[in-house]
Amino acid sequence: MLSTLYQVHPDFVLREIGDEAVLVPVGDANNFENCIISLNDTYCFIWKQFQKPNTIEAVTARALEEYEAPEGLIERQVREAVEELIKRAVLVEQNEVYPGQAGIEN
Repeated sequence: MLSTLYQVHPDFVLREIGDEAVLVPVGDANNFENCIISLNDTYCFIWKQFQKPNTIEAVTARALEEYEAPEGLIERQVREAVEELIKRAVLVEQNEVYPGQAGIEN
């Protein structure tokens, strides 16, 4: 069974200032999301896992190695975070192409 690959949207960047982590829209993303998005530790960890194309299953496995919590809880938190990041259009399926990528012009 094939798993869907997801990756962070190239028009959002992670900035960490002290203990705070925020996503800042840049480029075309600034047109539809004129704000910064604050991330808690869990979301920040998940965001970092999707810097390169990755699956929910692989990120869940990595989170199980990183955190001491019941497997079911971690699986649920990863899936909920991915759904929220997709809803905000900051995490996308890897096969989607955006202007500026792969030689595509704006």
